[in-house]
Amino acid sequence: MKRWRNHSEAGSVSVFLIMIFAAVFAFVAIFIDFARMSALQAKTELLVRSASRSVLSAYDPMLLERYGLFAFGETDENYLMSKVLSDQLNYMRRSDSFPIVDVRLDESTVELGRQLGKYEVFEQQIREQMKYRAPIDFSIDIINRFKPMSEAMKEASNTVDLLGKLQKLYDRREAKLDELLNGQASAAQSAAQLAALLPRTGSGSGSSQSGLSTAEQLVSGYSNYVLMIEAERARREASEHSGEEQDEDDSYALEISRYQRSASLLFSEMNDRNNAAKQLHNVVLSKAKELLQEIRSLNAEMLLLIEKAEQRPEQEAYNKVGSGESLPVSGKEEIAPLRAQSRKLLLSDSLLNDISAGIEAQTERVISFSGAASAFLSMEGSLLSASASESALHSAVDQARKEADKYLTEFADAGSGNRLQRIKAIIEEYRGSDKERKETEKKAEDKLDEAKGLLGRIDNLKEESQQHQEQFDLLESFYKANKDMNQAGDSDNARKNSIKSDPYEAGGAAMGGMDSFYGGIAALMDSMSDNLFQAEYITGYFNHFDLKELQGTIDSSGGGAGASGAADFSVESQEIEYILYGFHSPQGNIAAAYGEIFAMRLAIRTMEGLLKNSKNGNPLLIVAGALLYGVEHAIKDMISLTKDGYLELSDYLKVKLTYRDHLRIFLMLHGPGKSRLSRMLAVIRLNTGVPVDERETYVSAKLTTAIPLWFLPGIAGLMGNTGILKGKVEGTRYYAEKQADFSY
Repeated sequence: MKRWRNHSEAGSVSVFLIMIFAAVFAFVAIFIDFARMSALQAKTELLVRSASRSVLSAYDPMLLERYGLFAFGETDENYLMSKVLSDQLNYMRRSDSFPIVDVRLDESTVELGRQLGKYEVFEQQIREQMKYRAPIDFSIDIINRFKPMSEAMKEASNTVDLLGKLQKLYDRREAKLDELLNGQASAAQSAAQLAALLPRTGSGSGSSQSGLSTAEQLVSGYSNYVLMIEAERARREASEHSGEEQDEDDSYALEISRYQRSASLLFSEMNDRNNAAKQLHNVVLSKAKELLQEIRSLNAEMLLLIEKAEQRPEQEAYNKVGSGESLPVSGKEEIAPLRAQSRKLLLSDSLLNDISAGIEAQTERVISFSGAASAFLSMEGSLLSASASESALHSAVDQARKEADKYLTEFADAGSGNRLQRIKAIIEEYRGSDKERKETEKKAEDKLDEAKGLLGRIDNLKEESQQHQEQFDLLESFYKANKDMNQAGDSDNARKNSIKSDPYEAGGAAMGGMDSFYGGIAALMDSMSDNLFQAEYITGYFNHFDLKELQGTIDSSGGGAGASGAADFSVESQEIEYILYGFHSPQGNIAAAYGEIFAMRLAIRTMEGLLKNSKNGNPLLIVAGALLYGVEHAIKDMISLTKDGYLELSDYLKVKLTYRDHLRIFLMLHGPGKSRLSRMLAVIRLNTGVPVDERETYVSAKLTTAIPLWFLPGIAGLMGNTGILKGKVEGTRYYAEKQADFSY
């Protein structure tokens, strides 16, 4: 009994130890499996990330070498994924001497997306490619060259803008002023025609009976007319009393009839002229008041422009670019005062008041003159009936002549008393330069026609460049396909910069381009943008046209290689121009670039012209001379650029600016656009044969791996059902699923 009790106690200890060991073992086993699950999660993520990067490593080498772009090549992405995973798993098995985590591949998938032809993808790759290089290159090559000219160009732009607008208003105002004064003069002529029937005092008209063409002659012959009337009446009475017929030779009937007929004709003519003069004065002087009001309005508009000239918002960009140290360039001190001289173009209040007073005076004078003439005309009946008082007739004629003298002295006669002549003398004085200005403007127009002719020569090369049209047609199909893929509209279609025929409009447009250019530079100084990145990318990776090819076309004295028809108008030779302007014709983009360069040269040369013509006195003559100088030298610049491939920026800033530099400026000026991106992608596709609309830049890979559970898979399964585990448990296996997304 005692032995049995001792044996029982020893067994209980063993059972207790076994129970403790089982609990500890179960606890440790669960942690071992948990550790293996965590290791599987980490290895699966490492595998899927490594495999994804390996898939992306199969990029198209041609796109990278030629354009610095990444896109997946033609290799099968599923094959790459499977191969990389298989190799990595095999390596892991070989390298693990004690494979605690025996990873087994369950499933893998890979998907590609985000085609390079998508705008946002393409823009991002350009941004990454150029974000460091573009700001530095553009600052050194472009901004530093134009910075010293900012003050001079600001003053030139302000001056051309102001005087160009003033010239239009000035010519309109002067045309209305001429119309007003010419109307007054024509009205005065109608009054002079009426006065000629009096005639005026001191005209030397006698009282000859040979003709009664004036009121003075009519009145002078009136007493004789009365005597003839009385004699004829007495003769008739004597005949009636005696009953005998009187000798017709003693009759005054013929003379009386002639006098009456002449008087009637004179009164009729005078009445017609009086009515015509009154009617013309009513129309002309009423119109003169309207014209004067319009003249005042135009004058006020000119004054407002002058006052606002120093407040142009475009000045801020020039000031920002010009801030800091730079090479000194003359211009500001010489050009700025020209705008102050523009006040010379305004009509003074005293002159306008004189014109107004002249209109009122002419109205009063014609009323008095016409009234006096009407008073005389009212005596026609009594004169013909010989019942009028001779003194009253003389008094009426004298009064009409006095009023005529007053009117004509002020508005028709030559002399210091003529109001219209005094006003015209003042006008002619400030118009002293108008004739020379108009001649200068005509010369500038002729030179602009010459510049148009240069562009026309390029446009006329259609037949010579026709051999490349098929290539452009193919390029256009690529362009449209990319636009369709991106569902982009045609808001930024190609447009050509035509040269305007009016010198002021051409100069204003050229200066407007410089305003935009300096505005763009100022914006870049605040922050870099996709516009700059794209512009510098284009000039860095695409070809531009060799202008020397056009030497024979532009310069008629040229010859040999480069003569008309020998130029290479293929797409490859003008990629930048095509991307910039978008014409699907061999010569269209070159002509557009040529025209825009001309406009830029016109702006710079006009600035120089303002300096060289600043002593001309009249501000409009100065700007006309500056525009003529600008057009002449811009044409020379275009010929020189064709020959040498570069230009000196200005006579006052001797730095070289190449044709490529001009294109860089225009790319930045035109700004970004969806169509421009499509044109870039179309050129890339044409040159490489790579369908960029289909080539992906993004990979999304999924990988599922598994390991067998060593201990207590049931407990792991229960925990998996509660969501504690990241993976899932099926039977005796644990599965881990990971996804990796990468892009170039």
